[in-house]
Parts: sequence; structure tokens; C-alpha cells
Amino acid sequence: MSQALHIASLHHYPLKSAQGISLTQAQMNPQGLELDRRWVLIGDTGNFLSQRTCAAMGAIHVMAYQQELTITLHGQTYIAIANPEHLIAPTVWGDIVNDCFAVQPEINTWLSHELGISVRLVYCPDNAIRRVDEHYAGQGHRTAFSDGFPLLVISQSSLDELARLWGAPIDYRRFRPNLIVGGACEPFAEDSWRSIRIDNAVFDLVKPCSRCVIPSLDPDTQQQTDGFLRFLAQHRRKDDGKVYLGQNAVLRRDTATFSLMNADRGLINDIGSHTQSLAENLGLLHTKKEHEKNAPDFEHFIQPILTVGQAIWVE
Repeated sequence: MSQALHIASLHHYPLKSAQGISLTQAQMNPQGLELDRRWVLIGDTGNFLSQRTCAAMGAIHVMAYQQELTITLHGQTYIAIANPEHLIAPTVWGDIVNDCFAVQPEINTWLSHELGISVRLVYCPDNAIRRVDEHYAGQGHRTAFSDGFPLLVISQSSLDELARLWGAPIDYRRFRPNLIVGGACEPFAEDSWRSIRIDNAVFDLVKPCSRCVIPSLDPDTQQQTDGFLRFLAQHRRKDDGKVYLGQNAVLRRDTATFSLMNADRGLINDIGSHTQSLAENLGLLHTKKEHEKNAPDFEHFIQPILTVGQAIWVE
């Protein structure tokens, strides 16, 4: 008997491009998974920094609590405290995020010295609004400092297949997922998933995740793995020339409709037969018009609690 789909693991990344943290349970909020990408490092121009241009960021370990961030790097630990009296507006992929908080200057001085570049640490409070691309997700969704969407979903089957093709284990941390789906499904089945339901929460998978240089960096050493980018391109490059793995998702507010669909259309838990190439899926991406009926209101956004082991239903 095949194993039902379920949450195999949950992960958040309080500081963008730093080490992540594995969770047994986490709450979704209007900006994404609890505490995920609420902190970012910016350069002198105010633009965000990541491992794309500063691989050493991958060595930073953090723990987040409310508006405090405990940072450990090169054997030293400091606690950064967000200062609501010192507002700053970082830029993330062209989005200017107003009303964010700076931290004490000594944190910036220390991090700049350790990383070898000038940086400032910034916190995204609840009232800072960064809207998700409406072309894919429809109106009313937002995120903090993620690349563009509040949740990244990958199946364990996809990771296992990549490891088989690579000929050695591949650390999931290279791909920085929030939710790994366990259970019986075909490798890369998430390419064609449109929605997943976890208890009463429904997540629309709105855009495949394009990949940059970061997956080629060893999560422990921050050194590039020879040949890894070519390997990914060989197996996951699509007709538009980009390399994809995983799906970006947003939380749908209205779950009643999905529950009725689940009963009427017989959505399945084991979707081994439900596959489709990403090249085809690229032509079937959700659009603004398609999702407008599900546009959530920031003030009345459901905040489900996700737990490792919970069942997942796929559409």
C-alpha cells in the first residue's frame, strides 16, 4: 500500500540567506510561515543581500523571537533588537518595503567585519506591506523578505530522484524549502499540482520556483559544488531557459469551496498517476484573473498551524 501524502518536514529561515531551522510545528500568518524571512541584510544602497553575491552569509546561524534575532557567526554570538524608532526601507527584488526597523549600529559593524562587506540588518514588522505578484497569485497576498512568495513546497520524491541522478545524497538545504511533502508521489509531481489542502487550509501553488546559484553552494562550507549547476540544468531546465524545482505557494482564505470539490471530484492522496511536465505546466500558471475570487483580506487572514505528519490532499 502506498504511503499517504503528508508534511515530511517544515523549515523557516528567519534571516534571508542564513541557515534555516527545522520545525515540528509552525503557524502561517499573512506574511508566510511563522518568522520566515522577517530579517534581511542590505548593502549601502539599501538593496538586499543574499548568498548569490555573499556566499559567506550561509554560515550565519540564527534564532528568532518576536523582534529579536540571536546571531552566531564565526564563534561569536550577538542579539539584534529591532528598533521601531529607526525606520528603514530596504529593497527586495525591486520592491521597496517601507516602515521596516533598523537595529543597533554595533550589530551592523560586527556583521560587516565578519562578512567583509558593508551590511545593515533590517526587520520586517507585521504592518510592513510587500505585496506578492498579482499576475500569479491574484490580489491580497503578501510576503516579508522571501524572494517573492510566502511558501516554497517541494516533494521528498523530487529530492530523492535528484540524488539518484546525481549519484550521491543531496542536502535539501540547498533548495531552502519551507514544506517538504512526504509520501507516495512521482518525482517532480509538484510541477503539476494546483493546490494542496492541509486540514482546513488550502494553498494555491502559483508559480514554479526558478533556481539561481545558491543550490550549488554546500550548506556547511559555502563552497561551490563542481558540476552541480550543470547537473540541475541538464535535468530541470525548461523551454524558457530557466531551471526550476519546487512550487511557490500562497494561502487561500476561502476553504469551503475546496472542501466541496474534494468530495465531488474525488481528490486523491496518492497522486502517483497525476504527473505532467513543468514545460507544460508553465503554460498553465495561475493568473491574476483566475485567483481574484480567492483574494484574501489582510485583516481577516486565516492563520493555520501546520504540523509535521499532517495529511496533505492534492488537486
